[in-house]
Amino acid sequence: MSSSAKPAANVQDLVAQALQLSERLQLLLSNETQHVIKTSRDGLCLLHWSLIFEHHQGILVLLQQRLPAPAFALLRPLEEAFLRSFVVMHGTDKQAEAIKNGTYKTEPEIIGNQIDQKLGLMKGHFGPSFKTKMPVLHGFTHGGKEQLVRQSRGLDIISSYTDDEVVTLVRETMSVAFLAALFITEFLVYPAENQAAMQMLNEYVQAITA
Repeated sequence: MSSSAKPAANVQDLVAQALQLSERLQLLLSNETQHVIKTSRDGLCLLHWSLIFEHHQGILVLLQQRLPAPAFALLRPLEEAFLRSFVVMHGTDKQAEAIKNGTYKTEPEIIGNQIDQKLGLMKGHFGPSFKTKMPVLHGFTHGGKEQLVRQSRGLDIISSYTDDEVVTLVRETMSVAFLAALFITEFLVYPAENQAAMQMLNEYVQAITA
């Protein structure tokens, strides 16, 4: 057994735990829930919920199968689905209608700044983060340098994504999943589901910082 076997197993445990947690979050608004559509935005919001968690679980399943390249390629679609869900909930009527009609163009930095304001982050986190990372995510999605430099190991043409990179992807996508769950359950006025998502977040933070 090589010296890298144990860390790889630990990473796979992390991926499996994240997948289980994502499925639990998704089920907070399962098909069995009797949704009461109160506004013209609620339906769009629920569709984005489904898309976000399908992308998220797709990433984690690909990581389980040790296929990091397509997993990283899905990070931008996941992030954009999350950003668009925020616009559906808190954007203008014109923006929400553009999303419904398929004419909306995502504005990552602007939406990121709005998320910072909602979370009360005075110094800003999501706005500056989306400004700098979206070009990188574009490269991962469209087979740019970010993907190509990770397709060789020495003289071997083989995926060279590191365990640290996989762990970073898992944790970043978990943040998206939690924020989506908290924002959407709050917007749809599901206090019990919102509280459950917050409880899961607290348990998750305790687990990764222990």
